[in-house]
Amino acid sequence: MRQLRVGFLSCKNYFDRTAFSGVLFHMYNALKARDLQVIELGSPSKPSRLQNLVKRLSKRQAHAKLGDSRYLADSKKFAVQVQDQLSQKPCDVIVAPVASRELAFLETTIPIIYLSDTTCKLYCQYYPLNLDPQELEWKENEESTAIAKASKLVYSSEWAANSAICDYQAETAKIEIIPFGANIDNPPVANQVLSPRPTSPCRLLFMGRDWQRKGGDIAYQTLMSLNQQGMDAELIIVGSTPPASIKSKKLTLIPFLNQNIPQDRQQFQELFLTSHFLISPTRADCSPMVFCDANAFGLPVLTTDVGGIPTIINEGKNGYMFPLSASGEDYANLIVQTFSNPTRYAQLVSSSREEYDKRLNWNKWAERIHDLSLTMVESEELGE
Repeated sequence: MRQLRVGFLSCKNYFDRTAFSGVLFHMYNALKARDLQVIELGSPSKPSRLQNLVKRLSKRQAHAKLGDSRYLADSKKFAVQVQDQLSQKPCDVIVAPVASRELAFLETTIPIIYLSDTTCKLYCQYYPLNLDPQELEWKENEESTAIAKASKLVYSSEWAANSAICDYQAETAKIEIIPFGANIDNPPVANQVLSPRPTSPCRLLFMGRDWQRKGGDIAYQTLMSLNQQGMDAELIIVGSTPPASIKSKKLTLIPFLNQNIPQDRQQFQELFLTSHFLISPTRADCSPMVFCDANAFGLPVLTTDVGGIPTIINEGKNGYMFPLSASGEDYANLIVQTFSNPTRYAQLVSSSREEYDKRLNWNKWAERIHDLSLTMVESEELGE
């Protein structure tokens, strides 16, 4: 049998490790690693220093308003480009991650797998988009169109899937739940992760750009509470610049790590290898890949029961979820109970890595997408 031909569709640069938090880069490469012919749709390119500069400058410029003439012209131009690519390199299936805009004007009979970690409705509830009513209407229209055009809908959580059903009347039979994987190329072997780490200080790792939304204040309160209870603890903050009032000798700030730079990726991994908990008291989130990253290193996650997180966190296995009302003291109390018991903590490290190995990695994701694609093609051939 010939290889299955899978078209990977995005207008974003999926060769860039920073695009959509690395999701597209890892999806593309995970599919490439399987026995598939992956056909590149769109115009991805290896990021260079010049491209990174252009990218930064373009963010400062006014973008085309959603649904206006320039926006529509760009969307139609992209659709024509993809249709030309498909005529030259036919595909059996199109995999379209977070590609509602890309699908708006694409006309094809090829089965489409549309993937996302949220819906427009949920996203607008969680993140301030500052869209006017006309823009919001167009964004909702794109979402509805993508869901209607897709033969299969793959979401990273039950939370997102339920919104597709309730808010966009998606057919339940079209939906699959497949969690995302970790944003790392070469995860450590299990023996390295399970080896005992120094128990003092207890190192808490906080990652995220949005200090307020990610619950940075609560992470800091957790550190203060641990120190007050007599536990030697440290907090390492990556990606955020907290308010000036956040000060402590037990605090380390790393404003930014660029995943496109090998040295930064190495530092990123070293932080996981030398920490004991990932703390993320987030106020709103979809499917944070950093939780999968943490589990790859055996790091338990302390977070909140919001958004798509319950799909990732198996309570007591790879972390714990708190209500939004939980305080830093609540987080600190659980850390003391867990970390003060070496056997209990070691079991938590082991089961955290197990959750990564079983379901929270891109190989498992690609395996399920591959199987789903084969089933779709077989059904098409049988005329079902």
